[in-house]
Amino acid sequence: MAGIQQLLAESYPDHTIYMDLHPEPLARPSFMIELVTADRSPVNCRTVHEAVYFTITCFDITGDEPDNTANLLLTQQSVLDLFRAGYLSVQDRKISVAASPGGRNADQAYVDLQFEYFEDCSDGQDITPLMKEVYTAIKEE
Repeated sequence: MAGIQQLLAESYPDHTIYMDLHPEPLARPSFMIELVTADRSPVNCRTVHEAVYFTITCFDITGDEPDNTANLLLTQQSVLDLFRAGYLSVQDRKISVAASPGGRNADQAYVDLQFEYFEDCSDGQDITPLMKEVYTAIKEE
């Protein structure tokens, strides 16, 4: 969530960014980042597969002018483009992400994000001894 917030803040320095909840009235233009769900499934005895879903809500200025709707859709597309590379850099990792439009209302549009990654779930350090020597024989034919 912090990685999404950082990316939005760098790309839209004039927008307010809310995490999970927003006050009433909220600042416009702004974004709200919400955690939708997270799924965890085991891969093996030491690794789990994580799939985490977020929604970014894009809030634009209010009003009935057609330009407001066009600006909102442009903002939604621009946010989608931020994730076009297919990954998000978070600390020392690049996490796989798929972004899709999640619909819109008169004054807000949604971007759905799906992150997938593997996590080490072992309790401690691996103390298995490493190989010290390797002997090979190459045979030419």
